Amino acid sequence: MNLQFYKKWFKPSLEEKETQAPRFKVFLPGIILGVVALITIGSITLAIVLRRQGYDIFSTNQIQVYFFSPSEGRLYSENRPQPYGNQHDWIYATLGHLRFAPNNRRMASTWPDINPLLGEEETPFFQGFFVNDGTLVIDFYESYLEMPPLQEALFRSALTLTMVGLPFIDEVIIRINDNEWTESAQTIANAPALSAARLTDTQLVLYFIDESGSGLVRKYYDATDIDDRRQVQAALERLIEGPTVEGAITIIPPETRILAIIPVVETRSIYVNLSGEFLRFAGGPAARYMIAAIVNTVIANSTDHNLRQVFFLVDFSRAQLPGIDDFTRGFEYDETVMVGFVPDYELEEEDEE
Repeated sequence: MNLQFYKKWFKPSLEEKETQAPRFKVFLPGIILGVVALITIGSITLAIVLRRQGYDIFSTNQIQVYFFSPSEGRLYSENRPQPYGNQHDWIYATLGHLRFAPNNRRMASTWPDINPLLGEEETPFFQGFFVNDGTLVIDFYESYLEMPPLQEALFRSALTLTMVGLPFIDEVIIRINDNEWTESAQTIANAPALSAARLTDTQLVLYFIDESGSGLVRKYYDATDIDDRRQVQAALERLIEGPTVEGAITIIPPETRILAIIPVVETRSIYVNLSGEFLRFAGGPAARYMIAAIVNTVIANSTDHNLRQVFFLVDFSRAQLPGIDDFTRGFEYDETVMVGFVPDYELEEEDEE
């Protein structure tokens, strides 16, 4: 009795199997579609929950940060590793990238020097931010209004284009006390084109030694009345005079005179001929910083964008300088001496984590 019950209910015959198989095949596509639908609904639900908690899942592993090219009067973007964490972490990390110098030495950060985002702040600038339904509201102190109009326009454009590039930001509201204005990629794109010639003539980029002696820092000076054909000489003269702001020094002997600046187009080089007073430099470990300050200033302010090397002459002759092994060779732009320099391999390791 039990055996017959077993055969009837738990061991269907071959004929019964053949009649049941087609039924299963009929329902198979529906089962697959149901599973796919459940997975899709579950993924969307999870994404919504994470977004409400301040987290987002993105397919890209890089963000674009905008910097300014003084020679062309345009903003260009550089890729940076994708930040980690929630929306707040993403925004804070991206603002940090805007603050630091670009990898391309031909470009410059638009963030004013008066407002370090990280570390101690002598002049308060950046207050804070929050996100509300795709709108990023950034609060600044009144020192924001101290920026010259051109610099402010560049900063606002670079800030907006960078931040709306984040997947969860549609527009940016810049707020200073009771004053605010809204920017988006569209408003920036519709802004009047900037004149490259005007921008090239209005700014000198100088490299001074940080007062701690740990590297070089960039400082920007007005050059509105300087002919771009003598921009390199004007920058070097200003470098020898020394900085007018705190936190930077120069160790070039102040009696040094610039006798000649001789470009050699064929070799993409330039000869800087200095007076004999230059050799009064005492030498020592700081010699590398002094030479890098001169070389970086020359290349950064040259109108020849293919310039690659700087050679030194003293009273129109080859010379040796204490602290420099071979002072007769050509020197290239050196980013590694900058304060806060991050080697490429460290960026790659951070991206892999």
